[in-house]
Amino acid sequence: METKVEFRAHLKARRDALPAAAREASSLAICGHLDRLCRDHRFTRIGAFWPFGSEVDLRPAVAAHPGWLWFFPRVASTQPPRLAWGTEPLEKGQWGLMEPASAQHFLPPVQLLLVPGLVFDDDGHRMGYGRGFYDALLAQLSNDILTVGVGFETQMHLPVPVEPHDWPVMGLLSERGLRFLKTED
Repeated sequence: METKVEFRAHLKARRDALPAAAREASSLAICGHLDRLCRDHRFTRIGAFWPFGSEVDLRPAVAAHPGWLWFFPRVASTQPPRLAWGTEPLEKGQWGLMEPASAQHFLPPVQLLLVPGLVFDDDGHRMGYGRGFYDALLAQLSNDILTVGVGFETQMHLPVPVEPHDWPVMGLLSERGLRFLKTED
């Protein structure tokens, strides 16, 4: 892969190639690990994402805990990249993503932020779809919000080209479980 565009296309195709049944089983396992994480840390305010295409499906976790506050991103601006956060109900937004109908928070009022990506490395760096929304958000969050990259194991432990504006997550969550990463603090 010579360019980031080609690398992203390769990574998306790799994830898309996972059989639907395997993605579903892995998503359920991820939801189980997420449940344990939230219960162990008493997290009840979670920033999540609705699945797009072949992404991890967190909907079973959302459905299992209707008493928790689940915040979802809505594209507020593309230049600069900025997300706003709100709760359900969701509607189709920009690029066909399911987004909250009302999103009033530019910083999600959460204890845990689940971050999607196409690939994650062992230092918590990620590559998304290339628009910079999550890097811009991660740069603004306080350190008391646990940030966790969520993906299938096939998306983990791969090389990620890192640029100065890229921000790592604090942990990685796949069907194999949660792994906290070392921080410089």
